[in-house]
Amino acid sequence: MKESSSASPVNYWALGLGALVAALPMFGTFAELGDPGHWPLQFGFSIIGVAMVLKAWASASSDSYRISGPVLLWITLVLWSWAAPWVTEMYSVAEWKYSSGRFTGYAGFLLLGALWASRESNMYEHFRTFVLGFGAMLSVHFMFNFLLQGAEALEDPYLNPGLMGHKNFTASAIALTLPVVILGRSRGQWPNYLADAALWLGVLSILLAQTRSIWLGGALALVVGLALGWRPAKSVRYALLAGGAIAGLLAFSGPVQKRLMNPANLEIRQIFWDHSFQMHSENPIAGVGPGQWRIHFPKYGLSGMNPSVAEGITSEVRPHNDFIWVLSELGYVGFFLFLAFFILALRQAIQSYHSARSSVEESTWIAILILVLVYATFEFPLERAAFWVPFSVLVGIRSHGGIRVPRTIFLGIAALSLGISSGFAWQAIQADRDNQIVLEQNSRKDARGIVQSATDAVSSWNELDRFSNPIIYFAGMGSLFGEAQSLGPNATYGPQNFKLAEGYFNEALALHPFHVVTLYQKANMFRYRQQLKEAKETYEQLLSVSPRHPGGQVNYAQTLLALNQPESASRVLIAAFLTNDYYANPDYQRTVILSLRAMPESVRHEGLKTFVALRSQLDDAGLFQAFQSFKLQRMQQEKATH
Repeated sequence: MKESSSASPVNYWALGLGALVAALPMFGTFAELGDPGHWPLQFGFSIIGVAMVLKAWASASSDSYRISGPVLLWITLVLWSWAAPWVTEMYSVAEWKYSSGRFTGYAGFLLLGALWASRESNMYEHFRTFVLGFGAMLSVHFMFNFLLQGAEALEDPYLNPGLMGHKNFTASAIALTLPVVILGRSRGQWPNYLADAALWLGVLSILLAQTRSIWLGGALALVVGLALGWRPAKSVRYALLAGGAIAGLLAFSGPVQKRLMNPANLEIRQIFWDHSFQMHSENPIAGVGPGQWRIHFPKYGLSGMNPSVAEGITSEVRPHNDFIWVLSELGYVGFFLFLAFFILALRQAIQSYHSARSSVEESTWIAILILVLVYATFEFPLERAAFWVPFSVLVGIRSHGGIRVPRTIFLGIAALSLGISSGFAWQAIQADRDNQIVLEQNSRKDARGIVQSATDAVSSWNELDRFSNPIIYFAGMGSLFGEAQSLGPNATYGPQNFKLAEGYFNEALALHPFHVVTLYQKANMFRYRQQLKEAKETYEQLLSVSPRHPGGQVNYAQTLLALNQPESASRVLIAAFLTNDYYANPDYQRTVILSLRAMPESVRHEGLKTFVALRSQLDDAGLFQAFQSFKLQRMQQEKATH
């Protein structure tokens, strides 16, 4: 199974179109989005897909086409996803539509691949050239930016996100193109220098991106390909050997080695997966619904998450494992269909390999499936069109058997699926654009602008931003700021104040019941209005979700102190292991001192009994330092026990 070295003319239209799609995140309004590599790519691919189906409709001569087993399984998964509102409780209609629309688009690309697999079509060759252009553009852009950043990008690869907006997304998209480029090269589809340049740049980009799951998946795919009999051409061998040498050098580099060996990401993934299994245990058959994982995740607690997640500044929106993601959102039914899709695709690939007696085509396809399976176990390629669209086309091309359906029905389903995908992607792009305006107004603290932009942005297509914040929450914050500003700095608030803000907060919590920031601000609103009982209950609800929320802990203690519960307030402050900035905050220090001074003589907490005696001997500064020393000792004991 040696590769040939002959060259054929290049289809520059397909090559250029692939490069153009990869570059979409750099163009116009797409470049201004919060996530320019997400929906713009879905939109671009879908528009091209629709055009290809319409072209086939006008020119195809066959009366029927075959829908294979994997494609049938995926179409069934799509139908199950759309049925979610009738089988499970849904919070965000928009997220359901986007998730189901994404699945629907992939069905269209599977059908497109099946169409190109027919003997009358030479589109498979053009598709490989398209993939060459797509991957080459991603690699050239990544390497150019790496050279500009130099050593900084090597020490911190996240500084070079690439065209897909995140270095892992870019690396995964490049990785999927490399086997296709190798296959095209083996067919003599392009001049070798063109394929070799794409391979060298792609391998180097993947190595410098330092994405562990891609390294692992790529290594296993390479081993499988070699074991199945693939024998690369000399220049390809040199590229692979050089890649191995560079990987070894990187692995021995101090900063890189530390990052690659850091178990923190796996530990956090364990939290993601545990929460996902809890979701599934409560909704085993139908799951929590497409797109709803991000809403349910905080319900099971944010302990162990980084501070930005605990405070709601950022949020987790998927579990970094596509199989667990499908299980939690679509239940046993969706998981069975998703897993069966892969099993049948792999089974057919192995059958074809044996039938073809070890062809480059079959061994390459099996290697691609291995790469996808490994990557899907640790990341979320299912969300990203840059990865899943080319993969879907390949599955459609490589699958065989199934049922024959009339040409009109086949092409109609493909056109409808891709049309839905393009329409939904465009809605998502508009929503992202509107949300950028909301975030800009919020950063300016323009109360009226926040309310106006947020209420204008909200619709059944736009309910959560990309950080999982309900858009209507921002209207609540704008209304809260605006009313407070209008009443002046010395105003006294009561239950008659902030009614509009309260309504917006309630709408946000109806959409996302476990949203940390809304719970926090609603609790603060109750405290401002001197509704201490309601504030206490809301802070407790917040801390049940995010036990280490710094502002929540301190404000909860202040609320307990206002309710004449100083011992309870002191207990909260002992457990509030905050940052040094919070410890230096005068508000925190004042709350500690007031709580300790107000504690009754009959305090029951053993540690706090010490301060009953000390407070008559120490001034406020000394009392606070004694309390901090006690906290530090408790913190060290807690770390030792864990």
